[in-house]
Amino acid sequence: MAYERQACFATPLFNWQVLTLQTAEAGWSAAHRVAGPRLLVPSSLSFDCELGAGRLVCDPSCALWLTPDTAYRMRRPHAAQRSHVITTTADLGPARRTPWPVQAHAALVQWQRQWAAGQLEALALEERLAGLLNLVAAAESAAVPHRAVERACELLAAAPGEPLTLIDIGRAVHCSPFHLARAFRRSTGRSLHAHRTALRLALAVDRLAQGQQDLSALAAELGFASHSHFSATFKQHYDRTPAQFQRSVRAKA
Repeated sequence: MAYERQACFATPLFNWQVLTLQTAEAGWSAAHRVAGPRLLVPSSLSFDCELGAGRLVCDPSCALWLTPDTAYRMRRPHAAQRSHVITTTADLGPARRTPWPVQAHAALVQWQRQWAAGQLEALALEERLAGLLNLVAAAESAAVPHRAVERACELLAAAPGEPLTLIDIGRAVHCSPFHLARAFRRSTGRSLHAHRTALRLALAVDRLAQGQQDLSALAAELGFASHSHFSATFKQHYDRTPAQFQRSVRAKA
């Protein structure tokens, strides 16, 4: 798979890059093993991963922890899909998919800008990255992916702006809506609504970091009822409005 690689930060403890897929790869890759442990955090769109015995949907609501001990394959159907990749010497346990805090997407964007602008010392950034890794180390993940849950994740990642109801999603994944709601929360630690909101907010952060200007258009595209609904939800999770975040990104670019 061909990537554009942007180097963000490198010390003996961490090597942080942003990878952008140049061309969609609809088929499964060959099996790979990483040379060293690393955390892969999707920031836009989604991809599929075969990790050990399970097939997983990886989207901005989660992080993928990869180790040299476990082979993996990927299928990336979306060109321009972006991911943060943090290679580290830390031991976070076995390879797995884990939940990713929605607030961490904005943090990575801000830290990247601050480091590039000389506004953040290496020790401070190392400690912040270590804090994120500690969250991953403490997070639990389902040992066996639930098939209907994975289908629901795939559906929501493909159309985060669609006003899908529980009945819509249940029908699409061939599962009782009541059973799906229980299984989804048990498998992901989030409700379907919270999961979709996390996806929408992560995509908003990515689009703003990429220079999106029209906030009303972005709100409509991501499925928020209005610009004010978008702003209120964004501020609830990031303690700032999209416009304030937009200005901070520009200031540190």
